[in-house]
Amino acid sequence: MKTKTKNQKSKLNGVFFVTIVILLFLSTVAKAQEQDSMKTLFRPGTTVSELWTPEIKINSIQGNIGTLVGIYGGVLINQSFLAGISGGVNLGHPSVNYGYLGGIGQYIFKPDNIVHFSSQLVIGYGTTKDYENPKSNLFDNFWNISGAVFFFMEPGINLELNLSERLTLVTGISYRYVAGLNELDENVSITHLTSGDMRGINFNIGLKIGKKPFEKHL
Repeated sequence: MKTKTKNQKSKLNGVFFVTIVILLFLSTVAKAQEQDSMKTLFRPGTTVSELWTPEIKINSIQGNIGTLVGIYGGVLINQSFLAGISGGVNLGHPSVNYGYLGGIGQYIFKPDNIVHFSSQLVIGYGTTKDYENPKSNLFDNFWNISGAVFFFMEPGINLELNLSERLTLVTGISYRYVAGLNELDENVSITHLTSGDMRGINFNIGLKIGKKPFEKHL
């Protein structure tokens, strides 16, 4: 009974975190649209550039700490709104091997400031497959993840530091909400992995690499 109550509290905390971050993301976008100094997507002078961010995520699954290597990026509009793709593959978790692919929307608040914030939302799907043998090194079974399918939504907030005009250090926290994982799937017969096991907080660090923007007249 205590375990069930604890799981319910954890789930409620996760839903609360997801709701708060989504509301923050939507409110910052709306506020930016109201500012005269911020150009919208449909006005002349809109700038468009390309941005890619390799990152490392740290999380806990089934009580074990693991790392995931990933990348996200796409089109950056007015140096403030990013729309693109996001993906990652397990690197250091000792028992759960998984990967994901999805879409990302990110809003960067006051990007010209040396230190600033951003909020984001990633939605996509992933797959997981048990190790056939114990993991012996970081790259063991690196791409062998095609198995049980799950769907996820991961809102997050970041603290960013401009290193140069085209390089930005970013660290952040996100909450991954997972659904649809079949724990009876033969691909997870060893770990008996569930959607609840995959849910939780992620800490990330990455380096944004951007190209010089160009002006697009709409």
